[in-house]
Amino acid sequence: MKQSRRKFRRSHAPFLTKIRLFWCDECNVPRPAETRCGVCGHEPRKVHISPPGDPYPAMEGHLRCAIATIDRQFGPAVGQKVLPADKTIIINKVSSLDAMFEFVVDGYIIGRLRYDIPQRGYTFLLSLEGGRRIGEHSRQKWVSCYDGVLEYLKKGANLMLPGIAGCDSGIEAGEEVWIADSNGAVIGVGIARMSGEEMARESKGFAVKIREVDDPRPPTINPTTATWDDAVKANSNDIDVIENEAISFIKRTIEKHQLPVVVGFSGGKDSLVTYLLVEKALNESPPLFFMDTGLELPETVEYLNEFAVRHQASIVTQEAGEQFWESIETFGPPARDFRWCCKVLKLGPAAIAISEEIGSDTLSFMGQRKLESFQRSVESRVSSNPWVPGQTSANPIQKWNALEVWLYIFKEKEPFNPLYNEGYHRMGCYLCPASPLAEIESLRETHPKLYTRWKQKISDWAEKLGYSKEWAELGFWRWKRLPPGQLKLIEELGLDIEGVRPGPSERLELELVKGVSPCTDSGFSLEGQFSEGIDLIRASKLMPIFGRTKVSEELGALRTTSGNSTIALFSSGSMTIRGKEGSEIEVLAEQVERTMKRALFCQACGSCVPQCDQEALNLDEARIAVDAERCTNCLKCDAWPCPTYLS
Repeated sequence: MKQSRRKFRRSHAPFLTKIRLFWCDECNVPRPAETRCGVCGHEPRKVHISPPGDPYPAMEGHLRCAIATIDRQFGPAVGQKVLPADKTIIINKVSSLDAMFEFVVDGYIIGRLRYDIPQRGYTFLLSLEGGRRIGEHSRQKWVSCYDGVLEYLKKGANLMLPGIAGCDSGIEAGEEVWIADSNGAVIGVGIARMSGEEMARESKGFAVKIREVDDPRPPTINPTTATWDDAVKANSNDIDVIENEAISFIKRTIEKHQLPVVVGFSGGKDSLVTYLLVEKALNESPPLFFMDTGLELPETVEYLNEFAVRHQASIVTQEAGEQFWESIETFGPPARDFRWCCKVLKLGPAAIAISEEIGSDTLSFMGQRKLESFQRSVESRVSSNPWVPGQTSANPIQKWNALEVWLYIFKEKEPFNPLYNEGYHRMGCYLCPASPLAEIESLRETHPKLYTRWKQKISDWAEKLGYSKEWAELGFWRWKRLPPGQLKLIEELGLDIEGVRPGPSERLELELVKGVSPCTDSGFSLEGQFSEGIDLIRASKLMPIFGRTKVSEELGALRTTSGNSTIALFSSGSMTIRGKEGSEIEVLAEQVERTMKRALFCQACGSCVPQCDQEALNLDEARIAVDAERCTNCLKCDAWPCPTYLS
């Protein structure tokens, strides 16, 4: 038999770790380990899913979406037949312009569910196995070809009009189609390049772009039905192995660090499993460490509280309230390359919670996994975060994949966040710019009031920036500097949207009007001009970190004495520094620029407050300020991380 032709492109996503998805054909269940099945003893078959390869169970909401999409494309009741309720179905996130997921049934990829941004809806892209299964039940979107055409298709040709014997007249250009031979057996799948009416009317032309083609044969359907309880039994030995390793790691880490223990809890699957493991290791229920960003969906907050009651656990928390909506007026919409929101709503409050509620350094067990992102794939299993002073983070399930996480939850029979059954793939802030547009758009159905509030805000920003409504509606707000894929989409749609939008780091810049030069009095001087005027009262709240500060509102001037240097700031944005050493003046100018940004754009996240050994920093009227009596002018705070400096 000749080699089949496959054009189902592998994703360009990186291999973050070894991909682990196997299948026990005897029990018809997924296996995350290449070991013998715990029920039948058979060796599993490898399933070749796309990288990064983090497979997990298809929940009710995921299946509803896929079934509805298949029914719309290929006819009523077809979706339920190719995605049956009595099988353990796996999905795997695939790299795409937005959201796309491979669906695995009986250990075979039957297609990919892709969210199309312009249409703001889903399309099911068929694999050849999926086409064979669709062909058994559907009478829509079919194309039949003459005998002898298959030979050319397998060599790389696309399907041209002379090779077509018949087709569904309802086909539209751009739609998914399945291709059959003269006997009705499915031999390929692809995308229609012309409508069914055009195929019937014309005699020449490019009819179907072939994705995958091979000799005719029936679909590889496994008649064995299975539940997730069956999958747990088949994987029980492997689950025990990874559970024991994680608990051993937790115990060693606690013994080494000798710090109060908390578990970071987001309400998602990973933090849930981490909590259960730490609870077993301690033989008691540790506190839940949860930062309420004000952007958590209500089901998550309710789930957290019910979980705490069920496990008799305390909750260490800070509530951000309306902080996001207030901060957006200064920072603008958060973006993937400008995620100020994480620092303001999570990390800053976390630092305050550790300082005020725990009262000391803490050991936080987190549910971070390598397969979640490239950044997490290279992080140490135990680390510290400069944004959260006093917190040592440890990741017990760092090497687990999502299937192992879910099998553990099913094994423990622990209730999980109901949002997963609504079709959500991740928990956390519902407006996270890192989320695909598909998931943000799902708010329209599940939480219409929250969706409407955000749409109004982002529409206001589009008007403020002079952008078209598509900037807001099609998710281009999720980048400050648009990546190539989004720019290409903008070009294809013929939209007029710039590739860069202004951000707070560009609102205040220092330009040297006159560099270091000899001063007529003595020493050296430097003159600069900020890109806009300075609020001197606000500046005076933080300038004492350099030294004694005086401000004159009448003169519109501020003066600070810093060692052998003098800093003069004016409400117009002008700045002059005089001192004895030119090199010191240059460094001082850079420090003053950073301090002005910190003072003027502070969003009261509080991450820097607990870091000061002298307890000299505080929040004054929702902005950072320094207590001049306590400050020793060490300037350590000048180098501390701040969301203002993100670009």
